[in-house]
Amino acid sequence: MLELSDKIKQHFWNPLNVGEMENPEGMGSIENPVCGDITHLYLRVHHGVIEDAKFLSFGCAVTIASASVFTEKIKGKKIDEVFEGSDHEVIQRLIEMIEGELGEIPPVKLHCPPATVQVFLEAISQYLSKIGDIERSSRARRLIPQISEFYRRGETTG
Repeated sequence: MLELSDKIKQHFWNPLNVGEMENPEGMGSIENPVCGDITHLYLRVHHGVIEDAKFLSFGCAVTIASASVFTEKIKGKKIDEVFEGSDHEVIQRLIEMIEGELGEIPPVKLHCPPATVQVFLEAISQYLSKIGDIERSSRARRLIPQISEFYRRGETTG
């Protein structure tokens, strides 16, 4: 049996920001390529600031806890701040927003936080495209395939 941190259990048993959002400015969906968990993420953005975020997830405790933590942490963030730094720095910082809050994640579950970041990048790309910010929308889309290296963390080799 996996040993989960108290923070993971807390966010799994009492997740924050669960639900759909009517007419979101951005929405993303993912079926985790490692385990098949499904997450939908919805964003409300006003004047370049993420005002609200909600999610629906059909997955394990770590997937749900990751989305719960992440949606709470991105509220109030300026989109400009999200994209500061190199591509690797952006991805690393977004994943660390989750992992820094949840504490130790079992190695076999290290694929869960990157999936939450991926679905966020899809949602934010959709929003940026809607407002005509093609350059940043394209950057968000370009970051998605780069997340694949983070899915492989925790894998063991034979």
